[in-house]
Amino acid sequence: MRFIRNVFGIACIIFGIGIFAYPVVTTQYSAYQTEEYIREYDDTWQSADKQTKKKKKALLQEAHTYNASIYAEKQEGFCDAWSYTQQPFDLKGLKDGKFGYIKIPAMDVKLPLYIGASKENLSKGAAVLGQTSLPVGGTNTNSVIAGHRGYQGIPYFREIERLEVGDKVSITNPWETLTYRVESIAIIDPYDNDAVKIQDGKDMVTLVTCHPYRSHGKYRYIVYCVRDTGKAQRNDTTSPSIRTEDDITFVSSGPDIQREQFFRKVCAGILFLLFIVTIIRHILYKRGHPH
Repeated sequence: MRFIRNVFGIACIIFGIGIFAYPVVTTQYSAYQTEEYIREYDDTWQSADKQTKKKKKALLQEAHTYNASIYAEKQEGFCDAWSYTQQPFDLKGLKDGKFGYIKIPAMDVKLPLYIGASKENLSKGAAVLGQTSLPVGGTNTNSVIAGHRGYQGIPYFREIERLEVGDKVSITNPWETLTYRVESIAIIDPYDNDAVKIQDGKDMVTLVTCHPYRSHGKYRYIVYCVRDTGKAQRNDTTSPSIRTEDDITFVSSGPDIQREQFFRKVCAGILFLLFIVTIIRHILYKRGHPH
């Protein structure tokens, strides 16, 4: 009976360790998958044959035409949650609907980039909202890229508050790598579509996620980024100037995220120590009660 209790206790401890270690494991696995995808993605386009390159060129023209059309129409279709999930046209030739990948060094994030912010796409990486510009660059464009504020243990855009004015964001699409820099930051109402629409004369990407952390989408944290032309930029601030909804002051989610991570590490450590103690006690018991 004592043996059964020991085995059951050890199994419970291992299960507990697994629960608290799950976010670390899923994060590392996701990072591995992303690195594999980036390598395969780059290799695929670099070794493309003439026919594939011809299709790529035609797709690029379609993307620019689409961007021009939604600007001319003042993004009239950008109006509800359904419109955010839609793909603008058939992404023929793009494996699994992936349009490239996004890198955000200040957040230590690399993610596959999908078109259409459906639940499926957001569970796998970052996603461009439908009825916003495709991330191919150009004047009068704003590609709005959404990411979960953490999903099944994977950070995604969880650390978005690390971004400061001047930080770089790069997007690699099937044709080139585009570099943007953070221009400003805002916290808005989830239904404020006008806040993320195309701005006349600008080439932009806008990052969006929920705020505060673990708030179930009460507000949106918005990071506006403009195309980096390579010219020297005026740097009159070292931290983000955050425009808030109705002048509400928001508390940073940083301490909450740190507390959660600390709690998980402490609990995993305690369970690991219990596991070691249980094993040692079992060994000592076996030695004291030989068959």
